[in-house]
Amino acid sequence: MKKLSIFALGLAVMTFASCSSDDQQMQNNSLSTPITLVSNLANMRSANTSLQKTQIAEGMKVGVFVKDANGYITDGDNAEMTADGSGNFTGTTLYFPEDGSNVSVNAYAPYNASFTSKMEEAVAFSVATDQSTDANYLASDLLCGAPSGENAYNRTTPAVPLVFTHMLSKMNIKFTLSGETDVDLKGATVSILNTKPSTTLKVSDATLGEASGTATAIKAVAFAADATEFVASAIIVPQTVGADDFIQISLTDGRTLTAPLKSETSFVSGKAYTYTVKILGEGAEAAVELEMTTQITDWDDNTTALDGDAELVENDEPEVPTETTKLYATFQTPGGNASYSAPTYAWTGSTNNLMTIFEFNNGELKNYSKLVFTFSNLVDGPVRMGYYVGSTFTEFGNGFYSAGTKEIDLTELGIDLSTVTKIAFGGRSNAGSCDILASDVYLEGTGSGSDEGTGSEDGNTLTATFGDPGNNATYNAPTYTWTGSTSNLMPVFEFANGELANYTTLTFTFSNLVDGPVRMGYYVGSTFTEFGNGFYSAGTKTVDLTELGIDLSTVTKIAFGGRSNAGSCDILAKDVILSN
Repeated sequence: MKKLSIFALGLAVMTFASCSSDDQQMQNNSLSTPITLVSNLANMRSANTSLQKTQIAEGMKVGVFVKDANGYITDGDNAEMTADGSGNFTGTTLYFPEDGSNVSVNAYAPYNASFTSKMEEAVAFSVATDQSTDANYLASDLLCGAPSGENAYNRTTPAVPLVFTHMLSKMNIKFTLSGETDVDLKGATVSILNTKPSTTLKVSDATLGEASGTATAIKAVAFAADATEFVASAIIVPQTVGADDFIQISLTDGRTLTAPLKSETSFVSGKAYTYTVKILGEGAEAAVELEMTTQITDWDDNTTALDGDAELVENDEPEVPTETTKLYATFQTPGGNASYSAPTYAWTGSTNNLMTIFEFNNGELKNYSKLVFTFSNLVDGPVRMGYYVGSTFTEFGNGFYSAGTKEIDLTELGIDLSTVTKIAFGGRSNAGSCDILASDVYLEGTGSGSDEGTGSEDGNTLTATFGDPGNNATYNAPTYTWTGSTSNLMPVFEFANGELANYTTLTFTFSNLVDGPVRMGYYVGSTFTEFGNGFYSAGTKTVDLTELGIDLSTVTKIAFGGRSNAGSCDILAKDVILSN
């Protein structure tokens, strides 16, 4: 899902005209960046669907938790801050530990005193049943924030860049009236029906609980008596809603019109759903029909669907397009003139210092349009980032980069991205170092996998990248051969940052099985567990990852191997697919 905003939260002290020696010492060991209180909220929002779209709203109260190795720092347990609408915050003054040790920072909104001392617990939250005012809508828009990289900061790195995520689901509703209807939406009230209003949030890991409570109506908008624009929006808790009445329109003439969902629908955290209500007929025969007119979007792109014409297509299911996904780096062993000990990458020469961070066996880079990477603490830089086509390395852009977050538009390289075999990172000077983590390096795009793959056509897919097989096995494409029933596994996927949580299905195809069967399974740490009954005959197989009963984000590898003492089969990376 996309993020709401990135902002710098300064852990600050106020500078006074005169200080005691102890006060002065605290200032010297802390950061002196004061934050000013700002508060301003509109009252009504009859046609406003853009509230808190790309930035936390001005005046919004935010709860902040700051911990060091000993627990919450002074005033760091659910500290109350106020957003200024531009990414800055005022409120409780917090100080870094005087010994220079690291702190972690987590946040959420809207502020609630019941979260105090419960950052690690699931705390109850409910959306407002009347969201026709800005205040109640914003009070229902549950956000959770944390740094995108390593959550460890001290007084030498005072700016903490928190990234906030919408935790719930958003409904956008527009209306079309047929030329033969007598329905007048002026003064009408629009509600969303049959959704449970409550859930829980654990701030420490941004975990949302199941929907709970009695299904109720949520008032999205009350149109003014002289309204000329008819759109509405509301926040609901993510949940599955049956094929039942979903949107209700209460008219000023006493009539009530309802529109049902065509089928059971699952609403997902962080997504915005745009529906069109089409009103037909006159008098007692007036009726409404409901359709999803556009794609399900990430929350920060939710207004385009509110313009233009929409025609009803009978029995047409809502289209769910391929969404933007991220593929995180997997760092490999750097060249001889470099070393990597997380998070520090160091080099002693300007050549032979590259570290492969992505490797592509089947032209997968063509499915991505952007490379994003962040690094810090650059010493005697700059650094370089580039790509391989075969054995030829070419630097991106001007080839060198200063510290910070960088974005590279891959579509502007002017090359066939399917020919790229690796992306690599390294130093440019004779010697230097910087800090970089795999979690801060990712590709962004459709992630739809190889054109030749057999994965889902509608969802996101990831094609395997085969690793080295165990001692009792060899792989010479397409044939995988094993000579013993142990130490014969070959990694087919490797996950550095919990990426498997983005997928639900594993599909793999193999043939020409000799003295099988074969096995497929997963690693959590160093522990290997076979899928299902553990062995498979030749053909195409599918594993439902959601039925494993484990936290998929903890899986570090998926591996393939023989089960008998000796055997062989044919298998290709393009035929091993993850999809969702």
